Amino acid sequence: MEKSGNKELKERADKVFIGTYARYPAAMVKGDGCRLIDADGREYLDFLSGIAVCALGHCHPAVTEAIRRQAGELVHVSNLYYTRPSIELAELLTGNSFGERIFLANSGAEANEAAIKLARIHSGEGRYQVISLAGSFHGRTLATVAATGQPKFHKGFEPLPEGFLHAPFGDLAALEKLISGATCAILCEPLQGEGGVRPLDREYLAGIRALCDKHGLLLIFDEIQTGLGRTGTFFAYEQLGVTPDILTMAKALGNGLPIGAMMTRAEIAASFTPGTHASTFGGNPVASAAAVATLKIMLADGFLADVREKGAYFQAELGKLAVQFPNLVASVRGMGLLVGAVLTEQGVAHGGTIVNKMFERGFLMNFAGNVALRFVPPLIVTRAEIDRVVAALAEVLAEI
Repeated sequence: MEKSGNKELKERADKVFIGTYARYPAAMVKGDGCRLIDADGREYLDFLSGIAVCALGHCHPAVTEAIRRQAGELVHVSNLYYTRPSIELAELLTGNSFGERIFLANSGAEANEAAIKLARIHSGEGRYQVISLAGSFHGRTLATVAATGQPKFHKGFEPLPEGFLHAPFGDLAALEKLISGATCAILCEPLQGEGGVRPLDREYLAGIRALCDKHGLLLIFDEIQTGLGRTGTFFAYEQLGVTPDILTMAKALGNGLPIGAMMTRAEIAASFTPGTHASTFGGNPVASAAAVATLKIMLADGFLADVREKGAYFQAELGKLAVQFPNLVASVRGMGLLVGAVLTEQGVAHGGTIVNKMFERGFLMNFAGNVALRFVPPLIVTRAEIDRVVAALAEVLAEI
């Protein structure tokens, strides 16, 4: 068995990969629950979860077994045929949400592409514009990056596809002014993860829903980061009093395997017919089997309530740091176990340093939107593990 360490693996990787990632000098080789181990044998407490992906932790035994079992029976046949795992997955999703029809893809960006295409074809000729919000993030494809309301992601890729407008965050009047006869949908995240763990309050979301109803627009919720238990309910919309027309998900769906989905009501879904949209690998049997195993655990009695309780505990403990270090930490916000420690102007200048110092201590997190320290631990995290992260962060803040 190969025993290369971090240094050697980094050198090999840097010779063959395109430099699209600013990687940390660690090659992860093993995971278990909330722990990761690198090629040098160093252990980390993972409060990033592959960026909100490994919701049940690394190598959850039930998910691992489902993958192994399905890989021994059927790996791929394409969507020219039915498969049991994808059908069971679609039934679980529709049975536990407003959705009545599902399209399975391989990533969040693909799910959002499907939503945008469905909104356009359903709305009819001449209605193609999608309005999203400043600070949003919807993916890296040309269409989804055009929908993303952060200019830094647009740089170098212009001209972007037309038909995407961005409204100022929190301003319903400005949003309504952007609506025209060419508008087909409003796309938003119930909480902006990449934008700095910034929730959209209930009144704002209700206002967006009302604008969609008034102007005959579709409301699309991007729940790629907020969905599937992360906020303490199966989907975030359940606790916000607003139901979208179309919803996208990915990240936690396969607990690490690449899979995404777009769901909607039956009458909207009917606008997609054979040949209008497709995905070679969408609904792959192995990825779907992993997703089924993941969702069955999430939907078990008490699981989501426990996420809510631990999220409240985590926010409360981080809130103590805002009191202890008011010059660095302004506030704490989030939903469930999607938590952000918002930094002050002085703290923002040290955001990257804080994350690096936490990494050096063996704790993984990141700095989102140049605004907040973002924590998205596995949903199985314990209070003891939360305490360890908060204590380490207190040490780092004290050093700064």
